[in-house]
Amino acid sequence: MESFDVETQKSYTYLKEVETVAQDILTLKDMKLELSNAQNKFREALRAIEHSDERTVWMKEGSVYIQRPRQECLIFLRKEIEKSQDDITGLQNSIKDKLNELRDLEHEPRIVGFGLKPLSIREAKTLHKAFGSA
Repeated sequence: MESFDVETQKSYTYLKEVETVAQDILTLKDMKLELSNAQNKFREALRAIEHSDERTVWMKEGSVYIQRPRQECLIFLRKEIEKSQDDITGLQNSIKDKLNELRDLEHEPRIVGFGLKPLSIREAKTLHKAFGSA
């Protein structure tokens, strides 16, 4: 009877670990989605200000609207877009790590090619020069 309790406890512990990692993955995906939505709003605001002829722009900071110079707002929005992109990249890497951890817990092989990264612009240009345009 005691071995049954030990085996049951091991099963519960294993399931708890798997569910915890899976929940972490879902939480990270939700955070990534929220950041992507915020980044899109920053891009929309940036485009609107770029196409505006106004010298000053109203920006909302917290619950207060403040009038700021147009160029200052453009710089701020570009920095926010860059920061959100860095945060999204960090979350993508965390998701990949958690997914690998989950697959290890489930005794599944890691996904081949899951860690691939896109070519940089410089690398793409070099390949384009090396192979020529078709």
